[in-house]
Amino acid sequence: MQHFAKRMATSFRPIVALLVALGFAAGPASAQTYPTQSIKIIVATAAGGIADGRGLAAALMLGAEGALVGTRLFASREALGGNALKQRILDATGDDTLRTEVFDIIRGLDWPPGYTGRAIANRFSRTWHGREVELSAALGTEEPLYRAARDSGDIETAVLFAGEGSGLIRDCPPAAEIIARMVREAEALISDGPDRWRP
Repeated sequence: MQHFAKRMATSFRPIVALLVALGFAAGPASAQTYPTQSIKIIVATAAGGIADGRGLAAALMLGAEGALVGTRLFASREALGGNALKQRILDATGDDTLRTEVFDIIRGLDWPPGYTGRAIANRFSRTWHGREVELSAALGTEEPLYRAARDSGDIETAVLFAGEGSGLIRDCPPAAEIIARMVREAEALISDGPDRWRP
């Protein structure tokens, strides 16, 4: 993480207060390439697949100063998503997610090449993933169907962006409880670390 942060610090121009090192396990759009301008990093955080104290501890031990937690907090009592979406996360494993462009294509979002979003696979993604050119050609027919399905809460059609950390999520408590649990677990792992390796 520190090597990555130093590399980023010398390759960005604008000054920023926060750099998020978005892992490939994350739900939102990301790419495998890095921008080539220059920034001054003040705080570096990690993101992607962090859903419990183990992930937080790993990020901190690799040099991050914090973590951006997405999917785990979407499955919280206060999150604005409906109960069906939250239950879908609780039922999912990391293997139920895939990186795809189909949900951006159908919603008319034109990301640069190589940027994809990780979502829980559903009937729509199984139908169109790998057939992006065909989907683009069929937008006149498919977009209204997608919009209607999304508006009716059809989770087999509408996108649910979620990271590979979905497989670690099995409850939907208040956000404060999630954060307190993650911090407690991370602190225990970090403080017990040296003792875990002693014979």
